[in-house]
Amino acid sequence: MSKEISKQEKEDYLSLMYEMKRKENQIVKSDLSRELEVPLSRVTRVTDGLLEEGYLLKDEGRRMFLTPMGLSKGQQCLERKRCLTEFLRLVSGVDGSIAKENACAIEHILDERILTGIRMFMESRHTYSYMTRGNDLNLMFPEGKRIMPIAFFEKGTSHPRILSKEYQQFEKRAEVAISKESYLYLKPIDSDLLKKEIRYCYGNQWMYAKKENGKFGILTEALDCTIRRNDKLSEGIVEIVVCDHHEEEIKEESVRILTVSLI
Repeated sequence: MSKEISKQEKEDYLSLMYEMKRKENQIVKSDLSRELEVPLSRVTRVTDGLLEEGYLLKDEGRRMFLTPMGLSKGQQCLERKRCLTEFLRLVSGVDGSIAKENACAIEHILDERILTGIRMFMESRHTYSYMTRGNDLNLMFPEGKRIMPIAFFEKGTSHPRILSKEYQQFEKRAEVAISKESYLYLKPIDSDLLKKEIRYCYGNQWMYAKKENGKFGILTEALDCTIRRNDKLSEGIVEIVVCDHHEEEIKEESVRILTVSLI
């Protein structure tokens, strides 16, 4: 018994038939068999199913044509395949045949929201904002050192944010060393601050910042990074506490929000 007709198979047929229709109005089974590399018996089974669903029709001479619904669906499937093919070529540099082969393999399993995002990117190079965690920043920036503006805010404030006293205690620009394990280095204005400790929240744990060359080092993996693509500033945030060396308990009123401008 022949296998059931899948949604993917129907879309592959409709896409090809729409493409062929522009060359010749009539749908020829032998052409479908040759292009899809399937036996005529399978072509007959699939096209009979498409006839029942209203995507195809037959005239008195039993010739097959796409209905308006079939034309619309076929055009949609073909455009989706072409958009995905061009996207894969753009991001990988592979030739058209490889990109098309891969596009055909993955187009049917992609969420429609992802396909919509790809279409928007191909049309206007617009991409969506998103949040990422556990990022060494080496996926966003090349390895090396960067300088990034920072600020400290009172926890629980948002519109507007309220600067905390720590904003006056550290330099306003931090050095970020990007590598396989990246660190953000906070430099205190008064070196006496190095007698204290900085603890930062990473996941559900409070970790101690390392002290190195007169600075406090915080793993960038601890940052919750919001990447904005509409000409708005992207940033990373992490909860921190400046505390005495012996202090173990984290008091909620001592928690601050460190923000890092990802530029």
